Amino acid sequence: MNWAGWNEAFGEAGVLAMGGLALGLGFGFFGQRSKFCLRAAVIEFWHRRFGDKLAVWLLAFSTAVVVVQALVLLGGLDVSSARQLSSRGSLSGALIGGLLFGVGMVMTRGCASRLLVLSANGNLRALLSG
Repeated sequence: MNWAGWNEAFGEAGVLAMGGLALGLGFGFFGQRSKFCLRAAVIEFWHRRFGDKLAVWLLAFSTAVVVVQALVLLGGLDVSSARQLSSRGSLSGALIGGLLFGVGMVMTRGCASRLLVLSANGNLRALLSG
């Protein structure tokens, strides 16, 4: 069955909901098993230890880059109307945004993805700080 068949059978909203559910369950399962966290990977890199957390983060990042580029190449993803790519970004905005993101990770003792997984496991600290 192709995408048009799925769309006809379940409707666009149903297909999107099922896709989101599948992606969420996959991320939750693999995020919990691998203890995926950008903050932990950065700490490993900073201490010059190239361990499991850095390897998992690099694998996730490289997979995302390859899949997005393949979708663009095959015509499955149209980025011509993406607001983020239509205008030039500023270096100061990237520096300030990165600094705020890093400070937030340190203050909450985890990145957003790790806090989401911990919240789903019942961790109240992660639920309140995330």
